[in-house]
Amino acid sequence: MKKVSFIILFLVNHFSSNAQITMPDFQSMQYVGSNFGNSLNFDGASTYALGKIYVKDSITDFTLEFWIKNTGTDGTNDRIYSTYNNNALQIGKNSTHLKLLATDLGGSSTWQTACTLESNIWVHIAIVRGSTSLKVYKNGGLVQTYSVDAISYLPTLFRLGSNIEGVGENGNFSIDEMRIWKIAVSPALINKYMYTTVNPNNTIDQNPSTKLVLYYRFDQGLPGASNTSELGLYNSAISN
Repeated sequence: MKKVSFIILFLVNHFSSNAQITMPDFQSMQYVGSNFGNSLNFDGASTYALGKIYVKDSITDFTLEFWIKNTGTDGTNDRIYSTYNNNALQIGKNSTHLKLLATDLGGSSTWQTACTLESNIWVHIAIVRGSTSLKVYKNGGLVQTYSVDAISYLPTLFRLGSNIEGVGENGNFSIDEMRIWKIAVSPALINKYMYTTVNPNNTIDQNPSTKLVLYYRFDQGLPGASNTSELGLYNSAISN
């Protein structure tokens, strides 16, 4: 099986003539039931990530899941995740809530409030697209269901921590154990995987060896440091 290649670059002052490549701070992550090591912190000050998924086919049904901690005050829709140059999936936050925009998946043309996002508390979010529904789970429980179309797909280019222009609407949050599956993962398996790492070579359950296309553990680097020598993140998934 062909191994997935993945590069993610963290940029500050992207539009200046002397753009600097750097990486936001890592921090130690601990919460009830698990300890996943380091997590990645975005401080809301023009620091963001550019990434690309390398997959053979376009992703229609998908699951995007991650642990997130709301670490600061934000504007109306400061970004957590944004598909590059379109609104297939924009995930944002304000100071108290998780926000969602999925216009180019056939969803609403306005931002939707998905759920509360408490301050300085780790919560697990899973966004699952299956056929014509887009469901949001918080800590394993369903909180919202939106209607989408059945043919649009999730683009491979994306940003973390900023809007589609890069520097702007930067969110204050920490993130860990971010995974993208090219299937709609069932609620039972969302709950099973929530507090565990995923072995990409495993062939049980949803068969991560063929269905998991992105898996960022954010475990390299030094906690509490800017890690300027770290220029990319390792994708633990092996599916294409």
